Amino acid sequence: MIDDSALDMDVQDINPVALERALRSASLDLQQVIATVAGRYLDSGRRRYSSGARLPTWRTLQTIDEQVFENRGFRARHNETVRSSFVRFGDSRLSGMDLDEPVDWRRDDDDLPVVYLLVRALVQADATDMATQD
Repeated sequence: MIDDSALDMDVQDINPVALERALRSASLDLQQVIATVAGRYLDSGRRRYSSGARLPTWRTLQTIDEQVFENRGFRARHNETVRSSFVRFGDSRLSGMDLDEPVDWRRDDDDLPVVYLLVRALVQADATDMATQD
């Protein structure tokens, strides 16, 4: 979820406590932005993926990733160093997938994109909610 190589800077110039706070704040903010953007593609995040419904594609995740990281509010609230610390879809091995195939939520590779992880959590939470209501 966090790309450690993006944080490879001169250690003398970094206040580790401030960096940790900035990363935590950006992570929480990113969760909210992803949930908002993903909601547009996941039928407001509710009940679309019941049995037989069409699953999101890799292209959908790529689009969500692009919109999330281009979000003006997110960009304004967090500096480039912090924003670049998150693993993006294009930086992962997932970018080579057939974009029109349904997403495989069983992936557990190292360095999965933050959008993949959080959208997967949203979809799984919705599936759990649906199962408990049936």
